[in-house]
Amino acid sequence: MADPAPPPTPSPAPSPPVTVSGIISDFTFTSDNPNATGALDTAGGADLSSRTQLSNALITIAHSTGRLRFSLTAGAYNFPVVGVAINPTFQRFANTNLFGYLPNAFVQYVPNANWAISAGKLPTLLGQENTFTFQNINIQRGLVWNLEPVVSNGVRVAYSNNNFSAALEYNDGFYSGSRRAFEGMLGWNPTSANSLQFIFIIPDANTPSNNTALIANKREYDLMYTQQLGKLQLLPYALWVQSPASSALGYASSQSAFGAVLLANYAFNGSFSLGGRFEAVGNSSSIHDFSFNSDLVGYGPGSSATTFTLTPAYKTAHLIVRGEWSHVVAKNVFPGLGFGPGGLRTNQTRLGLEVGAQF
Repeated sequence: MADPAPPPTPSPAPSPPVTVSGIISDFTFTSDNPNATGALDTAGGADLSSRTQLSNALITIAHSTGRLRFSLTAGAYNFPVVGVAINPTFQRFANTNLFGYLPNAFVQYVPNANWAISAGKLPTLLGQENTFTFQNINIQRGLVWNLEPVVSNGVRVAYSNNNFSAALEYNDGFYSGSRRAFEGMLGWNPTSANSLQFIFIIPDANTPSNNTALIANKREYDLMYTQQLGKLQLLPYALWVQSPASSALGYASSQSAFGAVLLANYAFNGSFSLGGRFEAVGNSSSIHDFSFNSDLVGYGPGSSATTFTLTPAYKTAHLIVRGEWSHVVAKNVFPGLGFGPGGLRTNQTRLGLEVGAQF
């Protein structure tokens, strides 16, 4: 008797035309030397020693197949940054109020496997750290991230093949609205385990400040490398920033800053990991330089800082629990811009926790 015919192989389930994902999370941080300035919810601008805030309440709806695609992210969010005052999630001129309740929204035309054209409210190409806390190795963003653009309104053309990628974007540079900038990327992926990228943004030299960037005419050049070594991921990058002179803005001279960052993450298993970040950033200006663009770092002309961050994390498909320790040491701090009472101290340590649920 012949063997019975094998059952037919089931067809793979088609990808859903539209996907919906979301997250809700809170963080709490305690600082030993709160920032003397930068808090928008206190009378004198001094930060509180303890902050508990909603870090994310976001939903993303995306269609990522076919020629016509789209993605939009809506909700509330907070941008905690090491060494910078933490503001409430719904504080005017901070966090959710910077990019609104629709921080990312774009449409995309994909004519083939190599090309894509996107238009709308786009996340920046620069940096190894992403926009929202849950997208990153650490809860807090770094001081180098704090120099970069976050979101721009623009049009992006991107190309990719097996080993090479490139993108060019025309946008409103540092969310300036009226001024224009070119942002671009060149990438090389020799293997699936490593990649090298050069990214830049060149805004108009007279781009004025806005709520998202105190100095918004910054030309930035970013060199990023990614390496996967078994369970260890390394993401070093360097950022060079130059703010040109502008009589229209009161910038008497050209100023620059440089930052170098090493991000790393070790995955013990599918749930537990330990992330870390070390960074050094500094202004090239002298402490006696008072051009309005002489302080790109944030602690005054001629200032510099190093930061250390460790973030143990537990994650499942629906749960995020992360602790964090961070330490900042600043040098040549302008009086009043430092930490502790009167802003006279030059170091700060924070302990934090973030707990969230995602779907």
